[in-house]
Amino acid sequence: MSTPAQRPARALTLLALLALSGAALADADCARQDRSAWMPESQFREQMKRQGVQITKFRITPGNCYEIYGFDANGRKLEIYYDPVDARPVEEVVSSQLTSPRHP
Repeated sequence: MSTPAQRPARALTLLALLALSGAALADADCARQDRSAWMPESQFREQMKRQGVQITKFRITPGNCYEIYGFDANGRKLEIYYDPVDARPVEEVVSSQLTSPRHP
């Protein structure tokens, strides 16, 4: 059992955990097309490569988006959600300006 002095700290910890879990679930929501209509991952990756994007992480989100982490042609850090059907950017997460390994 917690003491009265420990209760505010526990409440703050619980609130912080709830806020973090909400942020983790805040993926972009993309079109609900059948996966057979989606651009193949290999084609998507090739399209990004032609645009000068270096992908360091690729995933399919719970909201049915392609999400990439990586660097653009200028070495800026990226986190972008794409519609998997037409590779249209849906949402970009603002990232701090970092240099990629190939752009020191």
